Formats: sequence, structure tokens, C-alpha cells
Amino acid sequence: MRTLLAILVSVLAVTGDALAQGKLELTEIDAWLVRDAQMSSQFAVADQLGFFKAEGIKVNPRWYIAGTDLPSMWGAGNIHLGTATATMVVPIAAAGQTIYNIAPQSDIAGTQQIVLGKKGQEIVRSPKDFEKVKIGMPKGASVTMAIQAMARDTGVDFNKLQFVNLAPPDAVTALAKGDIDAMAAWAPWVFNAVKQAGGKVYFTGNRSFIPGKEGQVDWLHVHAGVVASGKMLKENPNTLKAVLRALRKATDTLNNDRDASVKIVAREMKTDEALTRDIMALNIYSMEMNEKIPRGMGEFVDFLHSLDRIKQKFPPESVIYTKLLEEIDPGLVKWKSKTEIK
Repeated sequence: MRTLLAILVSVLAVTGDALAQGKLELTEIDAWLVRDAQMSSQFAVADQLGFFKAEGIKVNPRWYIAGTDLPSMWGAGNIHLGTATATMVVPIAAAGQTIYNIAPQSDIAGTQQIVLGKKGQEIVRSPKDFEKVKIGMPKGASVTMAIQAMARDTGVDFNKLQFVNLAPPDAVTALAKGDIDAMAAWAPWVFNAVKQAGGKVYFTGNRSFIPGKEGQVDWLHVHAGVVASGKMLKENPNTLKAVLRALRKATDTLNNDRDASVKIVAREMKTDEALTRDIMALNIYSMEMNEKIPRGMGEFVDFLHSLDRIKQKFPPESVIYTKLLEEIDPGLVKWKSKTEIK
């Protein structure tokens, strides 16, 4: 009798939770994910460890390689859930399409790095010497904003800096040959610059190794987040909350069981485990919505507008929607958006 009573209590508790959370509008959805440990690790872990299944939902990962492809794909109107950074969200919103960041996933500023080559290490004795070196970097890369912030903080004249337009693989080769003195890029290319070209990290988006100015810095606000279309938010809020609950569990796993997480992420991203561990070590995995998220979004709006990649600016908070995250875990929402869904 006691066993039967215990079972009934358990069933009623589960049923009560389900009712409180609301019936799922969908039990199967596609998620368009960049195959990148910086952007989609939580989805990989949640999928492989059954966290989505535990929430009563099947998420089909639709992996693709280049995040820069998302704006053109989103415009077709067939994608309603995915992962993205501001560099992807801003062009989509500026084109008049509805897209909302509904939860952060990771701060990836640490993977955006400036590396001095052997010649650069000899030349640069103080930040002001940075004006004397040739820097290889893709034109318009977001790491530019970290260089601009460093220049403001250290008295470097950004307009005197010498940039050479090079893709990261070419920059590594040029750094090794001594054709350039420094390079600015992101993982894993900056790792190659250190290992293959004898480079030394000078600073990143969130840490300075500049002699005399070492430590945490706030030079780049770039976050990967969960994004959804306006249609998805309007029609399937309970489904999205189930996704966020699963991703919250995955975030805890990433931070508390890194060994198991690395194996999963390396397998799903098709990368070497050692490389995956190194990249993940530079990321801060957190779903906390704080003021850095809208600040970073606003900085990207200004940056892309300055490059004429978007024609008009818009309020950064207009593409951030915090209500669902607040409903699943109020403690994660340190900054609230007043955005209404279009």
C-alpha cells in the first residue's frame, strides 16, 4: 500500500510540474547550430546526455560550418531556432527580419587574440610600440574592437596602426616568415600562431598580457547565445522554455564535469580533444543575462554601421528577449529587456 502511495505521489508531482511549466506546443524541433565549441557546446551536451529528452522534446541538430552564413539562411524564413553571436544577429535584424537573443550561452572574448610574432616581440616594448608593427587580420573582423579598446586604454593611436588584410591561415604563415609582426584572429588559428610561428599572446578580448598592464580587461563584449524567430516565440513559448531548461543543465555539466563535456563536444564538433579542451578553457559558459549582453550588441551595431555593413542603427535591446529565461530561472536575469515580440 505504501509503495502504491509513493508511486501515486511521484506521478502527481511530475504531472504538477508539467502543468506548471505548460504543455509543449511542439515535441520536435530543428536547431541550426554552428559546428563550433564556442557557440554550440551546450546543445551538443544537452542532446547527447538526454537533457532535451527529459524535457519531453526532440531537438534535431542541423550543423553548419560558417556562422556568417546565418543571415542569408535566416532570410529564407525556414530557421526558427539556433545559436548566434551579435555579428550574425545584427545584420539579420537590420534587414528587417525578426530575431531575438533569448539566452546567453558563452562569453567568447578570450578566444579573440592578438599575437606578436618573433619580430613583433623584439619591437614592442611598450603599448606605443604597437604602432610600429604590421598586423595581419581579416578586414572588418570583430577582434578590431578589442584593438580599438586597447588603444583607448593605453594611449595608442589606432589610426597609426598598420593592418594587412589576411585570412587567419595566411596570417599564421606570414607571421612565421616574418612578413608581418603580429596577427589578430581567433581560436584555433591563434593557437597555431603560438605553436607554429613562435608567437606570444599580447592581449585578448578579456585579458591583457601587456607588461605592466597584465590582468582582466573589458576590451571586447562578444557572446554566443540562443536565438529564436518572432514566429517561434509567439507560437511556441513553452517549447522554448523546455529547450532553455535543458541548456541550463548542459551549462552546469560543462562547468562541473569538463572531462566528460570535452569528449562530447570534440566528437560533435569533429575536432581533436586536446584542441577542444584548449578552446573551451578560454570560454566562459554562462546563461546569465547581464548588462554586458546589450552593451556588446550595441557595440556591434555601431561597428557594423561604421563599416557600412548595415544601413541603419537600431536599439540593441530590441533584439533581446528575457522573459522566457526569467520564467525558468529568475536568478539568471540580472538585466531585463522590455522588448515586445513582433
